[in-house]
Amino acid sequence: MKGGPKPVRRCYTCLLNLGDHCWKYECPRRQWDGRTCPGFENDELYRQFREWLDGPHIRTRRQLRRKDIREDIAPRRRRHIHRRSRKQRMRR
Repeated sequence: MKGGPKPVRRCYTCLLNLGDHCWKYECPRRQWDGRTCPGFENDELYRQFREWLDGPHIRTRRQLRRKDIREDIAPRRRRHIHRRSRKQRMRR
C-alpha cells in the first residue's frame, strides 16, 4: 500500500483535511485501514484544530506579497482599441 501525505477520497468531508495533507496524520490512507479514521468526526480533534486555526500564524513572504497586491488599488487601464491591420484594410 502506498503511503503518502495526500488525503484519500473518504477524507473529503473531514475538517482536518487541508487539501494536500491532513492536519493530524502524516499518512491519512493508513488511518482508514480499519474502515474508520480515528480523526474523522472526532470532536476532541476538531476542537484542537479550531484552537490551532484561531492561534497566531507566521505568514510567508508570498502570502504577504499577495496581501499587499490585493490591497493596492490598481490604476484604471485604458481600453485598448483594436485597429485593423494593413492587410485587413486592403481587403475591403
